Amino acid sequence: MIYGGGVEGSQALPPPEHCPTIARHWPGGTMTTTCIAAWAVALLLLPLIVLAWAMETRQQRARRWRRDGLTQQAIADRLGCSRSTVRRLLMA
Repeated sequence: MIYGGGVEGSQALPPPEHCPTIARHWPGGTMTTTCIAAWAVALLLLPLIVLAWAMETRQQRARRWRRDGLTQQAIADRLGCSRSTVRRLLMA
């Protein structure tokens, strides 16, 4: 299949709807340098973000969720503990 051009005399197809990258950068179907750089940065940062999340303690999560406006009961439900445990984590 040829998208958007190709050999003279061949019929070009419209960009595929299931591929937003090709459709967004049409014509030619190539990604721009900026788009490639953005993907590279995202892929390089992803392991660091996952590592930071995995190393966060229950107390840090509870404090972050409280700053974000969650109630002590909602935090307890997320952590799988009692509300009194959450209260102790937040006071420590």
